[in-house]
Amino acid sequence: MTTKRVTSTTYFYLLSLTLLFLFMDSSTLLAVQQGAKEAVDSGITSGDVFEFVLTAGYLVGVFILLPWVVYTNTKEKLSVNASGTGTTNIDLSEEERNDRTAMILDEIEKKLSPFQEEGQDLVTITKGSQARFVKKGIDYIQQNLQPTDPDLISRVEEFIGVYEDRTKRFFTGSKWIIGCSIGTGIFFTYMAGISTFIFIHFLGLVFYFLSSRTPLYILEKRMKLFGGGNSMFGAIFSGLFIGAGAKHYNIYSDGRKERDYSSEFTGGAVFFLIIIVVAMFLGFLAAALGVVNFLMNYMNNALIPEKPESWYTKNFAQN
Repeated sequence: MTTKRVTSTTYFYLLSLTLLFLFMDSSTLLAVQQGAKEAVDSGITSGDVFEFVLTAGYLVGVFILLPWVVYTNTKEKLSVNASGTGTTNIDLSEEERNDRTAMILDEIEKKLSPFQEEGQDLVTITKGSQARFVKKGIDYIQQNLQPTDPDLISRVEEFIGVYEDRTKRFFTGSKWIIGCSIGTGIFFTYMAGISTFIFIHFLGLVFYFLSSRTPLYILEKRMKLFGGGNSMFGAIFSGLFIGAGAKHYNIYSDGRKERDYSSEFTGGAVFFLIIIVVAMFLGFLAAALGVVNFLMNYMNNALIPEKPESWYTKNFAQN
């Protein structure tokens, strides 16, 4: 069966224009195209859908979303705790800084979700917009205001505790995907040597791992909706391994039963080949699955570079 070249698809040209807009190196783009074409020609895919998913996964996941995920992970931490020392906004007096701090803390409390625990009325983070607002608000207080009122400092520390607890990320991806991606990369490195595409492939694996880290407040929602359970990919491979280990017997008319090692070997070899094909298929899809994970785990809480002063002007000064 003949397959269409990656460079001939409409989707590929659209992605290429996006990358050119981002001033990407053309040699890198060609390396991704060649890598995707090799995957298509190797027999892993059966048509243009896989071609598009594979190409989009590497291009969008590695070159656009990976830097965004790395930035979010490195900037999610809050500034140092308020201590009443350090540089402040020199245009405000101590009383004005404390008043502004109180105003921001009151707005943070209004935006958070209320709940009751042991008869107490408390607030917590249940959405990405809330997490971003708390992050920006606390950063502005820490970097610009440095309140001196002990009660305000205590409230700031309470919100810091809520933020750090609720935004803690947990890996919720598939270890099978990671293993398959590593194995596929090692196999192609052994067969063709180190190349630019192999480097991009492992960046796709890094992207999959980072994009699979879910904040606690999203994880709780997901558990309530779907519950726990084993990974779908783990179930697939478990089924294949069970099939590969099935025992075969020849039963004769006199009641004798004898192991059929020939059939077991043939059946085991078939299942082994299926496992290899599935593993390579999933290995190449790591970056594309990372895009899906990004939409679920980062779309509502990914951070955009913004100075705390700009955040305050947008949310308070213009009201």
